[in-house]
Amino acid sequence: MNDIAKGVVVDQPSKISKDFISHAKKHFLKEHEFDEFISACNRPLRKSIRINTLKIKIDDFLKKLDKYNISYESVPWCQEGFWVEVNSYDHSNDIVLGNLPEHLQGLFYIQEASSMLPPIALFDLGLSSHDAPLILDMAAAPGSKTTQLAAMSNDQGLILANEISASRVKALHANLVRCGVTSTCMIQFDGRKLGERLSSLFDFVLLDAPCGGEGTVRKDTTALRDWQLSNVQEMAKLQKQLILTAYQCLKPGGRLVYSTCTLSPEENQQVALSLVDKTDAKIVDLKQLFKGAEHSATDEGFLHVLPHIYDSEGFFVAAFTKPENTKLKYYSTANDPTFMPVDKKIATRIQQYYLSHFGFDLSALTMIMKQRNKEVWLFPNGIDNISGVVRLNRSGIKLAEVYPNKIRSTHEFFHCFYKKLKQQKVKLDLKQAEEFYKGRNLDIPQHSAQDGEVVLIFNGHAVGFGTLKKNKVKNQLPRGLVRDQIRFLTG
Repeated sequence: MNDIAKGVVVDQPSKISKDFISHAKKHFLKEHEFDEFISACNRPLRKSIRINTLKIKIDDFLKKLDKYNISYESVPWCQEGFWVEVNSYDHSNDIVLGNLPEHLQGLFYIQEASSMLPPIALFDLGLSSHDAPLILDMAAAPGSKTTQLAAMSNDQGLILANEISASRVKALHANLVRCGVTSTCMIQFDGRKLGERLSSLFDFVLLDAPCGGEGTVRKDTTALRDWQLSNVQEMAKLQKQLILTAYQCLKPGGRLVYSTCTLSPEENQQVALSLVDKTDAKIVDLKQLFKGAEHSATDEGFLHVLPHIYDSEGFFVAAFTKPENTKLKYYSTANDPTFMPVDKKIATRIQQYYLSHFGFDLSALTMIMKQRNKEVWLFPNGIDNISGVVRLNRSGIKLAEVYPNKIRSTHEFFHCFYKKLKQQKVKLDLKQAEEFYKGRNLDIPQHSAQDGEVVLIFNGHAVGFGTLKKNKVKNQLPRGLVRDQIRFLTG
């Protein structure tokens, strides 16, 4: 038994289908592992988080965990990842991770430890040869891996985040804004149709595929209750189509990672090997990806993470490269009528406003300014490679809306660029920050800002923005982010 996973042997829980147990024993679960596997599946999943290094250093954040009396243990494959145990704060209150100000400010992401593996495998060789990598995240929502990719690439280059569900695109966008990501463009597309449009374009492609979710049984007690092999086989058909498209989008010399949160080989090893059978893809051996990876490695070099191995969610990860001599298939280009080059007069107004009001020089950004009606947006470099062939959805950063007599900034601008602003910063105490998240206006008796837009800061990080007039701040927090019942705890 692996030292990482210690548990008590229990009887097979009723939440796991007998058909699944038979399937598992036949195809991937060794006899000596059975009791450990069942014990792990019957235990609650450990809470885990990933520190967002775009906004805070790891050591600085760990001091905040100490303040809240939250104990933590490093995730062995991700230096920003930690399993956390939320201890009782006092006799009447328990900490809810999602209600901490640090979460609302985007300093950390609540993310299952195993799901941190795919981005680690994708960038295993590093990014030193890619100053501005082009990255495709084919099934991106709700954004855990997209934000992880952005942090690992230091928000440089471009991440094209695709999500077929409109409601999930909205959630993805909210998480990107909260985490201060500027390098991402979102599209809403059937992933199977991306290959012909974006062929051979990306340095890195991540396909965290839709799957049966067998590995989530520790947090979803119904995940294995009604298990049927026919559903697994049907899902595998879709996955085989998606992995071929993902490989088609990859540049020669690039790397593709395929992952799922399920356990059956039909959706994992068999899908991965189908790519090798049908293309010139080369398997990347992940046995040495991190210390202890050999415990979950398959003979092919994939990682097949069962819940008991690392006391985590079940997961599967496979990595591939495309040979340098693969023949290129060129993608088509066209003009995108949605976003136009920004009008020169408007560009001048925008630049002068942010420089004079916030001390922020927009021209120093390596981003592209574009316009859609009265909206002005900032896009990452590389956008012109894709904007003509796929329709963009909630892409880049909406900087401002421009009117004849005023410029109105956006919540996402302040969340992404607050560190670059030299003035118009108003510090809040804990009670004021709490009131702000409740959507209330604020009285600020002491400040050095001039009337107009201000960024509101709590413990060194932005909570949002407001409009200052004399000593009162009108709250500009988007209604969807208001937390009426929130109450922060002091450390």
